[in-house]
Amino acid sequence: MPKFNFACPMSRSEVMETISLVKEEVAFISGGTDLIIQLTSGQIKPAWLIDLSQIPELNYIKEVDGRLRIGSATTFTQISESDLIAEKARCLGQAASKVGSTQIRNRATLGGNIAKASPAGDSLPALLALDAWVSILSPQGSRRVTFAQLQAGGGSGLQAKELITEIDFPVSEPLAEAQIVSGFAKIGSRTAVTIARLNMAVKVEQDLVSGKIREIRWAVGALGRTPFRLGELELELQGKTINQDLAREIADRLKEAVDRAIPGRSSQEYKRQAIQGLGYDLLYDLFPEQMGVGR
Repeated sequence: MPKFNFACPMSRSEVMETISLVKEEVAFISGGTDLIIQLTSGQIKPAWLIDLSQIPELNYIKEVDGRLRIGSATTFTQISESDLIAEKARCLGQAASKVGSTQIRNRATLGGNIAKASPAGDSLPALLALDAWVSILSPQGSRRVTFAQLQAGGGSGLQAKELITEIDFPVSEPLAEAQIVSGFAKIGSRTAVTIARLNMAVKVEQDLVSGKIREIRWAVGALGRTPFRLGELELELQGKTINQDLAREIADRLKEAVDRAIPGRSSQEYKRQAIQGLGYDLLYDLFPEQMGVGR
C-alpha cells in the first residue's frame, strides 16, 4: 500500500478546513470497502486520506419537508433496517440488503457506493427510480445535482476534493384510492455476496380502483457504463392495467433494452433472458393479486 498522510476530522467544517490547507490529491474514506482495495492494488495513490467515519453530521436517515434525507456516511445495514426506508423507499431498503455480506453492509456507505460509481452498484438503480438528488461540499462551496446528472459525469460529475454529504428524494404521497410501491431485484453469480450481473428497481403509483398505472419509474443497472431509466417503457405503461398480459409485454420491452444497451456483447443472450425473469420477479413481488399469485 502506498504511503499517505491521514486525517480524521470530527465535523463537516473540520473536513473543509483540512482539505483547504492541502494542495495534494485527497481521497475520502468512511466504510472503505472499495477504497482499501484500490489503495492496496495501487489503483489510486492519494497524498492524503481523509476519514469521515467519525462525523455524526454525515450519518442519519430522516424525513424533512416532504423529502427523505440520508447522510452520505450512513451504512447499508442502517438503510436496510430502517423502518422509514421500508415504508417510504422500499426499493432502496431491498437494494441495501443485497449489498455484499453482513460485514460489508456494516461498513459500506451510500455515499461511497455513489462515489465509486460502479455500473453494478446495487443502490444506484433504486436512486434513479426514487428521483434522488445529491448534495456536495467542497472548499469552493456547496452544490446540489440530480443523481442522474452526477453519474453522467462531465461538468456535473464528482470533482477533486468534493465530498458527498447527503442524498435526498421526494416522499411521494398517493392520491385518493391509489398506492405507491417500489421494489428491487438483482441477479449475481451466486445468491449472496456477489456483484450484480443485472439489477433493477421500479417505483409505481397505481390506481386501486381500476388497477391502472398512474406513474412508473423503471431503472436498470449492469447494462452499461451507468444505470439508466427506461423512459420509453415508462411512457408506454402509463394507463395500463397490471396483469399477466402486460407482464409479457414488459418482458419483451426489457429484452429489447438489453439489445440496445449491449449489442454484440458475449453476455447479450444471457442478459436477454435474465432481464425478463427479473421483470417478472418484481411484478410478482409488488402485485401478487394482479399477477394471479395464489389462484
